[in-house]
Amino acid sequence: MENQIINYSDNEKIIELCNFGMDIGEHSILKDISLDISFNDIVLLYGPRNSGKSSLLRSFVHLNEELYNDVKGKGGIFFEGNNVNELDRKYLRSQITYVDPTFVENLNILTLSEVINLSLGLKLKDISKEHFDILEKLGLSKKFSDLDNLKVHNSLKSWSIGEKILLITFISLARNPKVFMFDSILDHLDDFLLKDVKEILYDMKKDRTLIISTRNLNLFSDIANKIIFIENGQIQYNGTMDSFMMNFPR
Repeated sequence: MENQIINYSDNEKIIELCNFGMDIGEHSILKDISLDISFNDIVLLYGPRNSGKSSLLRSFVHLNEELYNDVKGKGGIFFEGNNVNELDRKYLRSQITYVDPTFVENLNILTLSEVINLSLGLKLKDISKEHFDILEKLGLSKKFSDLDNLKVHNSLKSWSIGEKILLITFISLARNPKVFMFDSILDHLDDFLLKDVKEILYDMKKDRTLIISTRNLNLFSDIANKIIFIENGQIQYNGTMDSFMMNFPR
């Protein structure tokens, strides 16, 4: 199948789920989910622990099948009008980036040069001005400023959790996908770093779609234009933040 490339304008759907459900073995994880996400949306995927948030996001890029045996899907997920089951997975994951807290743990076994090479196909000396501008916005540019600093900071074991999350955010931005999915990873930033990252994310929305999964409604309600509330594998609400606060007071 030839991949259909669409240039989206505001309010046009980029992802659509039609009666989607998922079972793992005998357990029903996601149930009859229908929703759409538009280009330029900042979507808050909100729900308690084990509500199905991660399973839902991983479904967009076929990651559940790599984590579990006997995964069965029902209904359909469409990206740019194409069923994700019919899209090449490498292409799909270049267009939709998914990151979660396990990415932070995995950084401990790699060096900075290995991470940049594996994720972006670059050597540290080949970081472009555009990349450096992103690093500067994230407060990481000093680590990349010269070869001496790169040597000092090459071991990621010495980086703080916040710095590792910012590095993962940089890699996500540098890959320039159409959809970013941050699965609970931004919840771990302190207030000051979170403020800076939120400003960057809000500026990004003119070029792409952001989906932020969280258990903390207050952290991101100020930048999201849409909220999806999921509980027990089912969508309980899908709409604006103002309407959600009126109908589901927390």
